[in-house]
Amino acid sequence: MKGKLKSYLVDIIETRNKRITAIGLFLAAFLCNIIIEICNARSVWKGLIYLFRDPFSFVINYSIITFTLSFCLLLKRRLAYILTVSTVWLGLGITNFVITSKRVTPFSATDLKLLDSIDDIIGKYLNSFELVLIVISFAAVAMIVLIVWLKFPKYAEKIKYGRNVALIIATSAIMFVIIKVGFAFGFVSLKFPNMTIAYQDYGFPYCFVCSLLYKGVEEPSEYSEAAVNELMAELDSSLTVNQNKLKTPNVIFLQLESFFDVSKVEGLELSSDATPTFNELKEKYPSGFLTVNNVGYGTANTEFEIMTGLNLDNFGPGEFPYKTILKSKTCESAAYILKEYGYSTHAIHNNTATFYGRKNVFTRLGYDTFTSVEYMNPKNYTVTDWVKDDVLTEEIMKVLRSTEEKDYIYTISVQGHGDYPKESVLEEPVITVVDGYDSKEEMYMWEYYVNMIHEMDIFVGDLIAQLEAYNEDVVLVLYGDHLPSLNIKEKDLKNGNLYETEYIVWSNFDLDMPDKDIETYQLSSRVFQYLNIDGGLINKFHQAYNGKDDYLNKLHLLTYDILYGDMYAYEGINPYVQIDLQLGTYDVLIENVRPATYQEVLESNPEMQLEQEFDSGAEIIDDWYVVEGDYFTNCSFAYINGSQCDTQFVNEKKLLIHENDLESLDVITVSQKSNSTVLSTTEPYTYFNVQDLLEDSSDDVTDKAID
Repeated sequence: MKGKLKSYLVDIIETRNKRITAIGLFLAAFLCNIIIEICNARSVWKGLIYLFRDPFSFVINYSIITFTLSFCLLLKRRLAYILTVSTVWLGLGITNFVITSKRVTPFSATDLKLLDSIDDIIGKYLNSFELVLIVISFAAVAMIVLIVWLKFPKYAEKIKYGRNVALIIATSAIMFVIIKVGFAFGFVSLKFPNMTIAYQDYGFPYCFVCSLLYKGVEEPSEYSEAAVNELMAELDSSLTVNQNKLKTPNVIFLQLESFFDVSKVEGLELSSDATPTFNELKEKYPSGFLTVNNVGYGTANTEFEIMTGLNLDNFGPGEFPYKTILKSKTCESAAYILKEYGYSTHAIHNNTATFYGRKNVFTRLGYDTFTSVEYMNPKNYTVTDWVKDDVLTEEIMKVLRSTEEKDYIYTISVQGHGDYPKESVLEEPVITVVDGYDSKEEMYMWEYYVNMIHEMDIFVGDLIAQLEAYNEDVVLVLYGDHLPSLNIKEKDLKNGNLYETEYIVWSNFDLDMPDKDIETYQLSSRVFQYLNIDGGLINKFHQAYNGKDDYLNKLHLLTYDILYGDMYAYEGINPYVQIDLQLGTYDVLIENVRPATYQEVLESNPEMQLEQEFDSGAEIIDDWYVVEGDYFTNCSFAYINGSQCDTQFVNEKKLLIHENDLESLDVITVSQKSNSTVLSTTEPYTYFNVQDLLEDSSDDVTDKAID
């Protein structure tokens, strides 16, 4: 055996083709590893010393890349394959570099699941020049790879497939042994409580592959029907609330995008307080720090934990359950729980319905209605084209007025979203940055951000003013979903934690709740406990088990059981039925379709030149029609007999359509669209024009006379 191995190695050294393959394979893996870690560390020096700083992680990542390159042994064009796979790895590393420049949390395989929403955000992160540059770069790389496959020489020796397959298997075995040793000695882990730190500690290839392969919740070693039943019996016997003091106010959760108290940033000096309302509220009402999972992005994961009470640490690295398990399965949530208490349940978001797949996910989280930006008429936008949060006040009040029942409203804001401009974009900023920045670019980013959250703070004050005047009890839970992507380091924060925002529980009645720092997944159950609501398995579990030694282990057990296991906790049957979700607080309606007047068309098209002359604005104009109804928005598009026609939004009760061939008995509908996706469609309306019928009748008389 030893002699055969020696002979094989000598053969590789002496045979030119084999020597080139070996050198290309191992050198490419080494260089890829170094360059990827330079991108990951965002530092040439840190990337270069990675080999010496953390040699075991370097070896793990090297073995992963080498394994993916080893399949070249089955091909004639080995160098072309090595170059192609190396290009893919480098592309992933560069993508990670670009993404971490826009947000703090690194690139994971979960981001690939968000490609269906890329139209919603790409223009807000990349300008036209950057987009063109990316397209040109992709095209150039694709062309080079194609030329390489066409021009690079083929492997001249006969391929010994059996031996080479064995070599690939051996390479994979070595990789798995190295990783297992890493697990045993704590050099690497499958748990990434902090994605950013994990990528720095374990390296990009390992972390990215983990995010690709590991999804869902791992089965706990103690999982069994007996273990779940024992826990359920303990919960059944636990008294966590006083049911005689049950309160059922309207409950509103307000998730503020990238919002936090910037006075916690060391050295940052502003011309005035950016969030005076929020800071005053947290002194008067129950509040505390809220530990979240991400920095700079991950809104949907904050939502998931707050809505469900489940801990994301139990899921795959960087996983978004919205894009995995919730694509096919319902899950206990605050909405489902409150429906048992007679609540109507609603979600509101001043961004698109398709982002993170919310329009589908919310059907599995118990919401009766979901009002996204396509069902709103916002008047104010940020310079980076996000809808400002002031639109949410009326939308929340509209929901409260829309039902006779008590309402649960989960509201997701967007105004504070990055990317933050690195140049001056605000003509007259209310708040200026006095000190605490290292460059003009950083100063302008902070200036933009603090003015956005200042406007969000004003919105919070306006909303509370309206809720104070509302004649029903209301609880408003407000909090930031994560810190902004402003290159903040832990040493820059007075509280020393990048993963802490703050929450406040405001109410227009006496709610005796003490301040407490909590995890995101504990927030809903904490609020419910002080309302004496103990419905729902996970909700009651938090109320009964919080603080016990095996709290997190038991939560892991229940999470696995209800989402991936045999649902012993539910006696084998999921009690939560998918909701027939209504998009929009109210259904969009068509009430009438009629010919448009010259004045109506002119008001919407002041520069339009017409050959036709009109004596008055009240005269009918050919080929233009008015669709009258209710709840129209800029995202309303008319269809005639199933074909989309030229549509102009006038106001929430009127659309203009331009159509040459509209005739009586044609069927008209209006659809709300998110980019190219149709979200909902009105009941069909049959157009009827008396003049058309008179003309048809006259034609019939003429035809009969000819006959």
